[in-house]
Amino acid sequence: MSPADDDRQNPLPPSSGKGPDAGMPLGARRLVLIGGLCVPVGLVAGPYLLGLQILAVGGVVAVAVALSYGPGRTWFSRWSWLTVAAGAVWMAATIAYWGTIVAAADASAPLSGWSPVLFNIGVGGLVIMAAATAGGVLTRYRFRRAAAAAAAARG
Repeated sequence: MSPADDDRQNPLPPSSGKGPDAGMPLGARRLVLIGGLCVPVGLVAGPYLLGLQILAVGGVVAVAVALSYGPGRTWFSRWSWLTVAAGAVWMAATIAYWGTIVAAADASAPLSGWSPVLFNIGVGGLVIMAAATAGGVLTRYRFRRAAAAAAAARG
């Protein structure tokens, strides 16, 4: 009998530190570390080098993607893809919005009509990204509850 056969016959409890629901995967942990470092750097350096505030937005997107990981072997789930797409929309809209503000300031002109549209697109991307992250968290929670209930029912 191999160790793999033993694992199938005697599954580990949900919080044992091994198996598909052992906690945050390494890739997600790395994203939290990178995103967590980008946020304060972007916030501190933003007032001095205009444009580095985008680094803070990228850090928030990275942390959201990391928190939307799915249960099982492949941690990058459907929720992660939705979080990435919405985060990319938010980041692109933020960059474009920032560009319209800088262009208007350089030309000493009023903001273009696109500025409120870009702002609303960015807010929509942020809301969808937050919802997708919450969806990933709830999916993991339900998966772990079902695994714990199945383990309790077996023995």
